[in-house]
Amino acid sequence: MNNVNLNLLKYFYYVAYYKGFTNASKELKIAQSALSYNVKTLENLMDKILIIRNSKSFALTEDGYELYETLKSVFGLLEKTLLPLSKNNFFYELSIGIRHSLSDFIFNDYIVEFIDINKNIHLNINLYSKLDIKKFENDYDIIIDYEDYTKLIDSTNKVELCELSNIIVCGKELYDGYKDVVSLKELDSENFISLCPNKKKGKISKLFFENNVSFKDIISINDSALQIKLIKDNIGLSIVNEASVKTELLNGEIKQINVKEKIFKDKIVIVYKNGQKTRFINKFIEILLEKYNKENL
Repeated sequence: MNNVNLNLLKYFYYVAYYKGFTNASKELKIAQSALSYNVKTLENLMDKILIIRNSKSFALTEDGYELYETLKSVFGLLEKTLLPLSKNNFFYELSIGIRHSLSDFIFNDYIVEFIDINKNIHLNINLYSKLDIKKFENDYDIIIDYEDYTKLIDSTNKVELCELSNIIVCGKELYDGYKDVVSLKELDSENFISLCPNKKKGKISKLFFENNVSFKDIISINDSALQIKLIKDNIGLSIVNEASVKTELLNGEIKQINVKEKIFKDKIVIVYKNGQKTRFINKFIEILLEKYNKENL
């Protein structure tokens, strides 16, 4: 290990981060063959196999994973130490997990603002739809999700981002039959499209029960984009976050059914970690909070 070139460690780190040689070679601007050769050289010097080479998949060995985690800490420490001394800061990764149904209208142009301010930060944004958030909470520096889900995470580092209003909607061809509706009771026994699995479905059921309404739940799906398409195709009514159909409401593809009863709101919460990346995390959250007129961290 005495003759290990630091560039070899950097090359391995990029390959592990990008989970393959193709994207890593593009980022480093070197040929894949040269990158592969350098990683192989590192393996020979360490006398360890770091990457399982397979044309169909990418995987780190146990030794490879340990080295990658060590390099993440080392590069982070170097970046933190040298930041005041240089404008050319070390590469840094900030991992963000957000529910796929929230990503389109939560981030918008504020991702661009963050990148412009922090050009040395690589944002690794992952969309997920799994119900059990506990399975992947440790994969991210920041998680943005509905309050009901973030309650499952045992962390004191939580801040409310915003409240999203829910509305009852239908397709424009169905709207003629509902435009004069003033009460939920008038929608009794209508076809309903629900987003499931989702904790919101329990709130919807409670709303219907309290108002003595029995919708016909004709389809339950776990894809918000498909839900919106079905609404536009006039398959049935649905309760959605108003922000998620803002464009469709503006162009008239989706219509809101106005009722006198109060429809519940969803709280969106940010959960974050303390550690080496805290100031970057705080800056990212600050930009999002500013959008929603919240007090900055």
